[in-house]
Amino acid sequence: MTRLFKSIAALLVFASLCGPAQAEQVSFVLRFAGIKLGTLSYVDQVGPSSYAAGLRFRTGGLTGLISSVTFEARSQGRPLAGGNLAPTKYREESLRDGEREITEIMWRGKTPDIAVETPPQPDRLDPRQAVGSVDLMTGMHLLLRTIAPEDACKLDATTYDGKRLMRLTLSDATEDRSGRVSCTGKFSRLKGVAPEGLFDTMFAKFEVTYRTLADGRVRADRMVLKTPLGRAVLASE
Repeated sequence: MTRLFKSIAALLVFASLCGPAQAEQVSFVLRFAGIKLGTLSYVDQVGPSSYAAGLRFRTGGLTGLISSVTFEARSQGRPLAGGNLAPTKYREESLRDGEREITEIMWRGKTPDIAVETPPQPDRLDPRQAVGSVDLMTGMHLLLRTIAPEDACKLDATTYDGKRLMRLTLSDATEDRSGRVSCTGKFSRLKGVAPEGLFDTMFAKFEVTYRTLADGRVRADRMVLKTPLGRAVLASE
């Protein structure tokens, strides 16, 4: 947890230098058949001319049932007209069963460039095939950030993490008797031959339900994930 707090602190320090901003922090728990499998911590800070966001996912360490995985990602950039975002820098670090991978991507306008790749990845996707995309963390930020209720279930973003070009979409909004809005989500691969990553496995198909906050805005509160092992639930604490 000390490492997570340091990551969050660094993120908030960066964002505070970019002018007045609103900070959000949310924690989710991943469960399968009622058993806790992991946690996801999300933080963002959004201002009129910049945004910064980060997350950390960690498995619950059920020995013999799932691999030990820690994944951290951070991104920063600037907002565009119409609610779109233009990333400038992305960093991800994963640790799976003792094997560490680090990727950093810089955006120059609409064109990404891989600045750090440790160890070198033979199955990387040429950044020239990802022009106009956003990074994976920015995609997750678009999914998890607090939004106006009229913007719920309206998401269509193309993400790039150095290996895969993915399309993240939300559609088919419905409302239950209590007024809670839900919709269908998909995270589908467009290009790239690398093995499936953590998030394109978890979020290949999912259902998201929003929670209305005190100020009238909404935020993703619960997701039912249709994983290869069956239905899992990712819900805020």
